[in-house]
Amino acid sequence: MTFRPLPVALLAALLLVALTGCQKSAATAPAPTALSPDTVASVHWLGKRRLDLAADAYFFSRVWSLPETMRLQAQTFDRLSTGMWRALLGDPAAAQIPAAVLRPLLEDLTLKESYLEIRAATGAPPTLVFAIHAGAHTAGIWETNLAIAAQLITHSPAIANPAIHGWNLACTSAPALLRLARVQDWTVISLGPPANALADDLAARIQRDGVPFVSAGTNLWLEAELAPSRLAAAAPQLLVPLTGSASLSSPGAVGNFSSLLSAFSHFQMSLTGDGGNVITRGQVRIVAPLPTALPPWQLPVALLHEPMTSFTAVRSLPYYLDHWAAWRALPMGTAPDQVFLWTLAGSPAQAYLAAPLSAAGGSVSALTDWLLQTGNPWLAAHNYISFERALDGNGVLWGNLPDIKPFIKSVGPGWLYAGLLPDSRDQAAPPPAGMLQDVLRRPDLVYYDWEVTGLRQASCFYLGQTIRQLCHQPPLSPDSASAIWLKSLEPRLRTSATIISRTGPAELSCYRRSTLGLTAPELQLLAGWLESPQFP
Repeated sequence: MTFRPLPVALLAALLLVALTGCQKSAATAPAPTALSPDTVASVHWLGKRRLDLAADAYFFSRVWSLPETMRLQAQTFDRLSTGMWRALLGDPAAAQIPAAVLRPLLEDLTLKESYLEIRAATGAPPTLVFAIHAGAHTAGIWETNLAIAAQLITHSPAIANPAIHGWNLACTSAPALLRLARVQDWTVISLGPPANALADDLAARIQRDGVPFVSAGTNLWLEAELAPSRLAAAAPQLLVPLTGSASLSSPGAVGNFSSLLSAFSHFQMSLTGDGGNVITRGQVRIVAPLPTALPPWQLPVALLHEPMTSFTAVRSLPYYLDHWAAWRALPMGTAPDQVFLWTLAGSPAQAYLAAPLSAAGGSVSALTDWLLQTGNPWLAAHNYISFERALDGNGVLWGNLPDIKPFIKSVGPGWLYAGLLPDSRDQAAPPPAGMLQDVLRRPDLVYYDWEVTGLRQASCFYLGQTIRQLCHQPPLSPDSASAIWLKSLEPRLRTSATIISRTGPAELSCYRRSTLGLTAPELQLLAGWLESPQFP
């Protein structure tokens, strides 16, 4: 989740939490032994310092400590130190906050153990608490720097409160209190009404167990549990009092993200390792039920062959595609039940897609006519090469680049087949039987992905550069910190396997075993984001 070191998106989220906190003085009431049913988010990060000492994180920590990784991390933190304020507050307000305010806190968020919890009870304002395990020196930096940032954001003074070894700040745009306190060796920041039950519970946990979270003793690197639809409703109520900006609840800001979250009722994820790999587990419950029956797998065995570097299988696609406006615009009729993607060693453009269609020939013919009649005028207007009908009349070809020759055609009685480079194999070994059986033997499987990440990484980098060229976007500089980091990872990345299964009428469960937690395409997307001029 991200880059791996701890995903930058999570770093930004945790820092946002740190800047929107509130903590009541340490309570004497018994600490609860389970999270409240009103909890809509809880995130526990073990911290890199503890991972460096953990046997199950041995290889992960070594990669994190590479010079190339540390260079990228430093660049990312430098950019976040100013860019995050711009994203949250806009340029005028962000310009008032020096980069030095945020920079040391980002380092702490990666190195030290931390915990976030948000509650949103019906009819009550949401409350938020963030705690970081910090020594006396670090605690002083958090106390000083957050007070500076909070005053610049809210235009209200932070009032020292010796009783809690911290300060209070009253948000003027709503009856909310921002507070930083020291509870044993934890720095605790919280946001909410002055009577903050969540802050009391968290302080009581620290007094009782020495930690702010309920599941004391966990050895998971990262553990997160969210109620996304409820969190989406609570987010604007937390942000607006702090920033005084009603636009954060508009469709142009938090609103778009909220609409995405509202489709999910529950999300749970954890990261751990086995010494050489990252183990990712996740579970999500969606608001709309999944299809009651999964279609039988129809594997494109005749099209698959070695040497494969990746293979992806997805089914129950009509559930998703039939509601997608871009798909409905195509003359393809009902979406295929499943789709398969794979890549081959050799040329980076040896990437292919196949989907079973009952009338593939007619569908491809209709799609060809549509691309020639509708797609070509758009391509010409945007200075792109046009589509051309295939010489044999079966399908369409596009482009004239020397290294890729995209095509779409029908194969056999019922397959749509597409790729970036025609497959010119003569005699080739069949696909791995074990991999195919791994798909067929799982009756509840909806998504399967396997890849040799290191081999695929170079291919994905090339394809990413080609896509940027086609989209008239500047390429990722080979001298950029992200590109150098990706290059250093290639010999270190082994295989990755991801399995998503339906485990309930509206529930999906995920398991991934990978070198760093991300696949090759995900690493490319991360690198492009980190180097984007608009980052974050």
